Amino acid sequence: MTGDVDIDIIDLDTRSPTSELQETIQQKEAENILLQQKLDMAQWTINYLEQRNKQLEEEKFLDELWRIRSDRTLNRRRPGDLLPKERESMLIQVNAHLEKLLAKANQYKKLLRNMKNHYWARMHVCKAKMRVLQRRLTEALKRRKKPNPLRILAEASLKEQGTQ
Repeated sequence: MTGDVDIDIIDLDTRSPTSELQETIQQKEAENILLQQKLDMAQWTINYLEQRNKQLEEEKFLDELWRIRSDRTLNRRRPGDLLPKERESMLIQVNAHLEKLLAKANQYKKLLRNMKNHYWARMHVCKAKMRVLQRRLTEALKRRKKPNPLRILAEASLKEQGTQ
């Protein structure tokens, strides 16, 4: 070879790794990509779980505050609220008052029932009297329309005698 030719020719076979080494590198790169994907998924899962955990802690805190507030509201004694003993005595008084009102209403109901029975009986007596009076009236009208034979004879005899 002459000196004009480039000496910079690189022999690929001498500098390139062997085919086994290339396969090993490709396998390691594939493993690295797979591990990187698993790492990304794990980081995403960790991030999601941290956010969810924070959300649940906030909900728990709000629930505790709400429970404390509702307990305070239930246990708070307002002006005019009665103590249990006072409430019991008040209920006894109210029950006694209601029993009196019920007894009075029952008495009024009994009085109304008696009045109804009384006027029902009077109505039937009046109806019976009306029937009797109606019968008498019809009999009187029949008598008035029908000439009495004795009266006819009496009038005829008076005419014959000339007196009227």
